[in-house]
Amino acid sequence: MDQFLQEFEAELAGRVLKQGTKRRFAPNQTVFSEGDQATFLPIVLSGQVKLVRFPEPGKEVILGLFRTGEVFAIPPAMDGKRFPATAVAIDKSDLLLLPRDRFLELMKSSSEFSAAIMSRMCGILRKRADTVQILATSSAEQRVASVILRLAEELEGNGITKIPHRRQDIAEMAGLTLETTIRVIRKMAEKGCFTIVGGRIMVGTTEPLRRLIR
Repeated sequence: MDQFLQEFEAELAGRVLKQGTKRRFAPNQTVFSEGDQATFLPIVLSGQVKLVRFPEPGKEVILGLFRTGEVFAIPPAMDGKRFPATAVAIDKSDLLLLPRDRFLELMKSSSEFSAAIMSRMCGILRKRADTVQILATSSAEQRVASVILRLAEELEGNGITKIPHRRQDIAEMAGLTLETTIRVIRKMAEKGCFTIVGGRIMVGTTEPLRRLIR
């Protein structure tokens, strides 16, 4: 059972699972598109989903990454308006799609459920504010440092933290081209901000990253 549902008593978790529909998405398959009517609340049971916007042809900006145990797209599911961005499965992913009417009924009938939803929504809004701050930064190095720092903090590794995200993902979260991101990551590794092992970024201490964005 995923982390979000693990917060609930067994009876409530069973109600949520029973009222939703489980769907499997292949890598790169769209869960919903920007402009679609929000008719359900998505909960990630396994895998990973990215929320993206396309500010111009050929350019993609990642607004959020959601892994196993996370719920997202809460505001549009609550107000029933259109999704403001596109959700795409990164890996093979299983999602629980909770119909909006049943989602709202659970919000009304269960204080436990509504409290968990509001807590998750606050966390998403904080991350969105971080994303805006990253995109407003002019320095490519500071943008990349901010993204890697946020990912390292979210993973909460003990000792060395392995960043599993691709260079393309980091580029899209930083609002940069892939070529620029690869070049910046290489230079940051040379400065000792982190190490690269088997093509993956390994963060020991986050202090060098923090110094770059001060």
